Parts: sequence; structure tokens; C-alpha cells
Amino acid sequence: MGAEFVSLRKQLKGAISDFLDIEKMACPHTENGLVEVINALSLYREEGKALFPKIFIFDDLSTVLKILAVHDHVRVGEGPKGQSTCIDALKKCAPLAQGGWAIYILRKNASFEYGLFRGIGSVLTISIENALINNGMRDVPVIMAQQLSEKYVKVEGVSGNSILINFGATRSDVEPSTEGINRFINTIVLNVPAHIKEQTSTFYETLFSDVLRAGHGTLATVISHRKKLLPKRFHDSIVLNPPIDIPLNIQSLLSSNDIESNCRLEASASLIKGMMLSDGITIFNDAGAVVAYNTFIKHTSSGHFSQGVAGGARRRTFDFLISMIGKGLESAFMQSQDGAVLCKETSHEEQ
Repeated sequence: MGAEFVSLRKQLKGAISDFLDIEKMACPHTENGLVEVINALSLYREEGKALFPKIFIFDDLSTVLKILAVHDHVRVGEGPKGQSTCIDALKKCAPLAQGGWAIYILRKNASFEYGLFRGIGSVLTISIENALINNGMRDVPVIMAQQLSEKYVKVEGVSGNSILINFGATRSDVEPSTEGINRFINTIVLNVPAHIKEQTSTFYETLFSDVLRAGHGTLATVISHRKKLLPKRFHDSIVLNPPIDIPLNIQSLLSSNDIESNCRLEASASLIKGMMLSDGITIFNDAGAVVAYNTFIKHTSSGHFSQGVAGGARRRTFDFLISMIGKGLESAFMQSQDGAVLCKETSHEEQ
């Protein structure tokens, strides 16, 4: 009896074809190119370094740039419509697609133009993804592809259609990184004032994206803003007095809209990122502030402090944090060095 042949590429090609039809961007050249880009993004590296570029495909560059209002863009190259030009765009632009820059592929009559573009503004300026995809206009078709974490690639369109492609064998308790990150951020901003909640979420989405791309691994937790003291288990912490109050900094920036306030918020982001990439646990409260970091806890089973600096120790510490949810903690978060994300939070209605 002959072996059954299973073509993952054929399955992906069919899914992308249907996706492009829904997005009103059907085109065999785009279909073939996007399949190649998705395969390349699944574990994308340049000179051994993992890169996480966002790639946008559209038909009207001038309209897209108008949507972004204040912007920069750099044309890098152009080639015949086909998968080779799409791969050229990725290879030539991916190392530069950092610090807010993203890759674009512009579909012309007989060619693909490619380059880089970005929106310009403060730390809180709406991202390209939100401007063109989440809040985009259906009469301006745009597709975005990005690697979420190792072996996870997501393709989204302005219509709300999306495909999540998993190139690896996934454990049942591991979800796409963005899902766990978003749920954890929702806990952090739970009691942030409504008029700045969206901006606070945007700040933390950018921050956690940077932490994910650093590939270090991290542990974090959230406590209630009503608690004035850390849980007793967390006595081995560097407590911030006063806490880093991100909503307060955001309010200051929105009120003054000056360079000083923007620099202060950027400095806070850099500081928190450093804390999350250090050993131990970073502690947030559910009003958007960072209250402590470099936290170590003693496991009752071993009697030793867990630093959470290696895979096994980090997972045991995360499991211990989960056991404390509802007993002083609101949420627990873990990111492993390979980009896998776990999050567990309390179940309650948003206040």
C-alpha cells in the first residue's frame, strides 16, 4: 500500500486563494508570492538573528500614505509580478523593518514595487496595523502578513478576515503569542480611566511586542491597584516607590503634546522593557502601573527561591503564580525563550 502524500503548501495555497477572494484582491501572482512569504516568515532569520517584519500588500501607495497622515517611505526596488520579487522584498527590507518601519509591496499593472514605510508621531501614534487593517476602509484593500512567534504566521485583511498558520506541532496549552499578550494587557488596563484606556493598551502592546522579539523569556503578574502592599510571597522584590504610572504619563503627553512628555514616556517604555528582560518577575497593577520587578518567590515544595531564568524553572514559577490567582494575584504571564506565551487570569466582568 502506497504512502499518502499530504501537501501543506497545497492546503495553504487554497486557503490564501479564498482569503484573497474575500479581500477583493484575487490575483495568481499575489497568491503565489504570499504563499512564499508566509513560508519564509515562519522562522525568519538573517545572520542567525530572528526578525519579525510586518508586510503590507496594497494597490494604492498614495492613498495609504494619506491615511497615515504624517509618514516616511523609502522605495527599495521593483520587479516582475511573481514570487521571486516578493521574496526579494522580504530579504532586502526585513533587516530594516524595525523601529516602526514596515515593508510594503505595491501591486502595479505589470510589476511589484517594494520598500519601507512608517507613520510618524509620538509613542501613542496609532500603528500602521491599526490604521490600515483594524480601522481601515474596505474601499482601500490592504493585506498584512507577520510572524507572531516561532512557527506562527498571521495574515489579515481590512475586511476583518484572517488566517493563522501554524508550522509546528503545538502543545494544547500554548496559544498564539498575541492572544495571551492581549489578555494580559487587558488585565493591566482593567481599571485605567476610560478616556485613556485605549492609549494605555497601545503603549503596552508596543512594549510587549518588543519584549517578545527580544527572545529572552519573561515572567510577569498583575495585582489589584487597591492593594498597597505586595503579597507576602513577593517580599524578595525591588519595589518601585513611587510606581511607574504609565496612565499618568500618557495623560501628561495628551495634555501637553510636547517633546519632553513624549521623551518621558519613551524612557518609561525602555525602563520597563529592561525590567521584563531581567531575571525574576515584573509586577504590574490593574491600573496600568509597574509596582515592582526582579521578584523571586520561594516554592514551598522545594524551599528554594525560584529565579525563573531557565525553561523548567520559569514554568514552575508560572504554575506557582497561577495557584495564587484569586489569592492576591489577578493574572500571570510567561513568555519562553522560543516565543511561546502562556497567560492565566481571573474571570470577572470589566469594571
